[in-house]
Amino acid sequence: MKTLFQITPFLLICVLGLQSCTKVKEPYYSVKSVYADTTKRWVLLEDYTGHRCVNCAPAAKNANTIQDLYQGQVFVIAVHAGDFAKPDPVHYPPYLSDDFRCAAGNDWNGYSGFNIDGYPKGMVNRRPYNGKISFGTSEWNQAIQTAAGLPKLAVMTIHNTFNEQSRLLHSRIDVHFLASISGKITLTVCLLEDSIYSGQLNNVVGDSMPIIKNFKFMHILRGSLNGSFGEEMINDPKSGDFSTKLYSFDFTGKSWLTENCSVIAFISDAETKEVLHVVKSGEL
Repeated sequence: MKTLFQITPFLLICVLGLQSCTKVKEPYYSVKSVYADTTKRWVLLEDYTGHRCVNCAPAAKNANTIQDLYQGQVFVIAVHAGDFAKPDPVHYPPYLSDDFRCAAGNDWNGYSGFNIDGYPKGMVNRRPYNGKISFGTSEWNQAIQTAAGLPKLAVMTIHNTFNEQSRLLHSRIDVHFLASISGKITLTVCLLEDSIYSGQLNNVVGDSMPIIKNFKFMHILRGSLNGSFGEEMINDPKSGDFSTKLYSFDFTGKSWLTENCSVIAFISDAETKEVLHVVKSGEL
C-alpha cells in the first residue's frame, strides 16, 4: 500500500485524528522553474474533445502548455464526449478503437447550460468569459488570466491511499473556506488518466495527416467518484469553515494504468455550476 499527497508533498498535521484535523495548507510550487502564487484562485480548464475531431490535437497541446505554464494553479480535464469521441474501428483500424467516453463527460457535454456545440471547445472554471460560458482555444489564455486573478475562496487538499493488491483507492478531500459564500456548495471528485497513446484524426499542418497514429492523450476524464455534478458539501459556508469528504473506488476489472491516474476535485456553486476552487493529486 502506498500513500500520496496532493502534487508536491504537503504536511497535514492531525494530532488528534481526522475529526480534529482542521488545518489545510497549500504550499508554493516550483515546477520547471515556474512559481505559482498559491494565494490566488486555482483554475479548472475543461477541454471538450474527441479522437475524430480533426482540429482537436492542437487544442490538447495548448491545454498542456497552459497547465505547464501555470503549474500548481491551472488543471486540465480532457472531456471526450459526443459524436467526435465515438470509436471508429472501421475506417482507421485499430487507431480509433478506444472509447474514452464516460457518464460524467457525457452528462457535462449534454448539459444545455454549458453550450458545448462544437469541438474543440473549453470552459474556464465554468464561468462566463466575453458573454460565453464555453469558447474556442483563442480565448482560453485570457479567460484563465482573468479567473486566476480572482480572490481565493478556499484551500483544498487531497489525501489518497491506494492498495496495489486489492486495487482499492481511498480518497479524502479536505476543504477550508477562506471567505463566506452564499448558497449551496457542491464537491465533485473525478479520476483522470494520463499518457495514453492512441489515434487522433488531424487536419493541421505540422503533424501527420489525416491521422496521428500515436497521439499522447493527457488528462482523460475516466469518471466521477460522486456523480456527474458531485454532491452537496455545505450550505452558506462561512470563512473558517472546514469540511471533509471520504470516497473510495475499486479499479478491479479496469484496464487503466493506476500509475498514470490521479484524482481531481473541485467545489462549485450548485446553482450556477461555477467552479470556485480546484485541486489535483499526484499520480496513484
